Amino acid sequence: MRSLPRYFLALLAGSIIFIGLPLLGWGLGNLPIFFENPARTAYVVIIFILQIFSLIYNPQVGQNQENRKSDAPHSKLDLILIQIFSLGIVILAPFSDSHSSGVFNTGNIIRYIGLFITIPGFVLMQAGEKYLAKQFSIEVTLQKDHQLIQSGPYKVIRHPRYLGILIFFTGISLTFRSLLGIVLVAVLAAVLVWRVFAEETLMHQEFGKEWEEYQTKTWRLIPYIF
Repeated sequence: MRSLPRYFLALLAGSIIFIGLPLLGWGLGNLPIFFENPARTAYVVIIFILQIFSLIYNPQVGQNQENRKSDAPHSKLDLILIQIFSLGIVILAPFSDSHSSGVFNTGNIIRYIGLFITIPGFVLMQAGEKYLAKQFSIEVTLQKDHQLIQSGPYKVIRHPRYLGILIFFTGISLTFRSLLGIVLVAVLAAVLVWRVFAEETLMHQEFGKEWEEYQTKTWRLIPYIF
């Protein structure tokens, strides 16, 4: 279990990334205007609640990441790109909303659609981490005594966390009605697909026939599509 200071630091870090950076992207001098819109205000509240949820739901996730056995080639590069585009979305989507540049001119309905899909996207990300437990790592890596997880969302999707990431950041982009954000999500999707193939190559090498059988009854990201 995390200690109370670790919980606080994790909550602070998540809040800085998904609340602080969007406010910075919007413009700290124009915060009253930010909160004039109910959807943007709801975004701050929802994200804060989701951060608390993640600490309760995943108290031990990722605490055994040093016990590595093997890594996929280029895993550091795709991780850097994922972080760059993710941060770009949370900063540039509010920026484009604030300046009404590169945005969808559809009123507030698209904001509420974004808020609606942000929640299941975040929950799916957390579920992906939860079922991996101590095997979870932000890098494409195998650990000693690594097991092939086939429960929870992994019964249907082989990479539920990546799907959750795409839904979550699509939700953020739509909440700020940002077409620029959607473009960055598309680029992020390309990087994640690249990562998916690298990860599946590593898993095939590790689990062989078991992995091949698992592939026959699951989808990579989107059921019945991919």
